[in-house]
Parts: sequence; C-alpha cells; structure tokens
Amino acid sequence: MHITILAIGSRGDVQPLLALALGLKDVGHTVEMMAGVNFKAWIELYGFGFIPAIDMEAVMKSEKGLIWAESSDSPMRQLRMMGEIMRDYRDEMIESVHHYEKETDLVIGGFVSESMVQSFSEKNDVPYLNAMLQPHQPTASGPASLNAFFPRSHNILNRWAGHLTERLIWSFTKETTNYLRQTHLDLPPHSTRSYLRVRRLAPTILGASRHVVPPAEDWPSPTTVSGYWFLDESEGWQPPTDLVNFLEDGAPPVYIGFGSMSNRNPQATVDLILSALKETGQRAILSSGWANMHRDELPPHVYSVANVPHMWLFEHVAAVVHHGGAGTTAAGLRAGKPTMIVPHLGDQPYWGRRVHELGVGVKAVPRHKITVSALAAGIEQLVHDAQMRAKVQVLGEKIRQEKGVENAVNAIEAFMQTR
Repeated sequence: MHITILAIGSRGDVQPLLALALGLKDVGHTVEMMAGVNFKAWIELYGFGFIPAIDMEAVMKSEKGLIWAESSDSPMRQLRMMGEIMRDYRDEMIESVHHYEKETDLVIGGFVSESMVQSFSEKNDVPYLNAMLQPHQPTASGPASLNAFFPRSHNILNRWAGHLTERLIWSFTKETTNYLRQTHLDLPPHSTRSYLRVRRLAPTILGASRHVVPPAEDWPSPTTVSGYWFLDESEGWQPPTDLVNFLEDGAPPVYIGFGSMSNRNPQATVDLILSALKETGQRAILSSGWANMHRDELPPHVYSVANVPHMWLFEHVAAVVHHGGAGTTAAGLRAGKPTMIVPHLGDQPYWGRRVHELGVGVKAVPRHKITVSALAAGIEQLVHDAQMRAKVQVLGEKIRQEKGVENAVNAIEAFMQTR
C-alpha cells in the first residue's frame, strides 16, 4: 500500500507516528508523512517522503501559543485559543492538505488533523483511520475517559461528559473544517450531528498500553488499543562525556522537563525548580529546550540537556517530572520510573490523573498551581515511596512486553482487507 500519515503537532505527536511509519515500511508499505517543516530532516533521515505542514512548535512560541500553554486554569480558554490558532493558521494548514494530490491507498490522521483527514477522505474516496495517542471517544468508563465525572468507575455520566467534550471541541474547530470543505473541496459543510456521526464510524488505533488505558466496551467506533509506539533513537547514540560523568558522580538524578510547553517567564520556572531541588537536596537533569539555559548558569547538582533520547536517559534517572505529553508519559512508565505530571493543556491532565490512579506517580499539580513546596513534596514522594516505585517497575515490565507498533500494523492491514 501507499500510506499517507498526517503527524501534525510537536515532537511528542510526531515521534510515535514516525515509529508507526517505520513499522509499516518494514513490512513493505510505502509511507509518506505530513508534519511541521521543522521535522523535515528528521523524517527524511528515515527514508520517508515528506509533506510540509505547520510548525506547531513555532506556534507554541507565538503570543496565542503562550496564552494557550498558560491556560491550565481554564479549559474553556484553552479551547477558545485552539480555535483562534486554527483560524490564524488555517490557510497554511489547509494548503498542505489541499495541494497534496498524489494517489494514496490510505490516509492516517491524529487528533489535530482528524477533521481535515475525514474531509480529504470523503472528497477523494480514500479510506482513512485515526491513529490516536489519547482516548478521545465518549465512554462510561472513567479510566478510559479524557474527562470524567467519576474517574475511577463506570458511570453513564462519564459518557455524557465525553459527548459534551466532543461538541465543545467541534464548536471551536468547525469554522476551519467547513472553510476547507466549502472553499477547497467543494463539499457541504458539516453540522455537529453529521460530523460526530462520521467521526464515530471511523476506526481508531490507540497508541497506548491497555495497562494504562483499559479498552472500553462502549467506545462508539471500532478501536484497537495496540500498545505504545516507541521509536528507539538511542541505538548508536553516544552520550556526551560530561553527562556520563554527571550521572556517575552521585545518586541518580530526577528528570524535569516540560517539552514544547513555552511560557513568558522561563527564568521564573527555572528559579522555582532550583528552589524545590535545594529544598529536597536532590540532583536533577533539567530539559533546557524551553528555557535556553546554559550549564554554567546552574549549580553543580543540576545538569541541563537539550536533545537526549528519553529511552536512554530515563534508564539513568530516579524519577521523572514533566508536562504530561503522551509520549513522555509513555517513556517514563516504560522505564519504570515514578512520575509527577504538571499538566498545561489538552490531554495532559488525563495522563496526570491516570498515573496517580494507577499508583505509579504522585497527584498531578496543574501548571498554574505549581509552587516550590508542591514541587518539592512531589519529588520527595517520587524518590522515597517504596510502594510506588515497586508498582511502576511492574507496570514498566508489562509495557516493555507489548508489541505496540506490530499490533498497530496488523490492525491497519486487517482494516484494509475489509475495504
């Protein structure tokens, strides 16, 4: 088959789909990937055709992106900013999809691109499926619900919360979707009912572990929970000598990083982290991408890194503290490391909730509520809670035994055999 994958988002969104693309390539399929222009060299390095799209990491550094990332105290503001960003960049987003006219047998999209992929599929009569990194469908199952009134139980109110979330997201994305449909694809606009109907019919593959997201029997569309899609970039990678020396120079450090989540005052965040580390007496490896830090500005018990493969790095730390992106959460759990999540937006609160519910991490603290004392207390528990550390080791072993990419490839091929 010739397969086109739309991987719109930050590195955490692209990397699992790149792992899936490699799995498809390994069994003989031809794959092209659409992603932010900033990922062109990375994707082409693996031998895939590349289709340029919007650079979401640049978007996150824009004024509206900063407001979006700083809206952990207001889900409605998050949705409103998401809608505004889609409107601001809609021509750029649509141009990538609309001008991609090559023949393809299957289109695979994710959460950000779902409505565009559906419209492209409808216009060109090409099958599509959703490759999701988070559970997005309404269900009565609390553990499988992004938003749940009763997170730990099975209750119809959880399904209602899911339906409400679907409608809210659509209300902020319908303008861009219908602009694409009417202006570029000569399709009728979607109503809320028509869009949700086709959305629920689309098959979904969820790139997560069933030990973290238990499959729900009442998901409205056929869904395969395949296991995580890991891309091991540590093979052949050599860590810097000073990083190795730092790791060997004391107790295992705590990893702290917030991925692509920008903020207006990164120095204040660094100061907060350093104060918490001083209070706990812990060593740390600090991801520096969002703060532009220099190692000579940090105390000797803190080491900053930019791009280090998580699969390698997390094997050498005591615990992980991060924003709760799906990929980072998966990497930490796979390594068997207790986790503290500081969610900013999107699905991040869900992962923070699940980590805590499973007993493999501390209770999440939203970005707008994080303080020195809250961060210090979380780090202390991560390092010293023996029961938590034992539980996450067991979960990590289960995750490592799953064959997420292989299972997803098999599901994709089975889907196409029914067409």
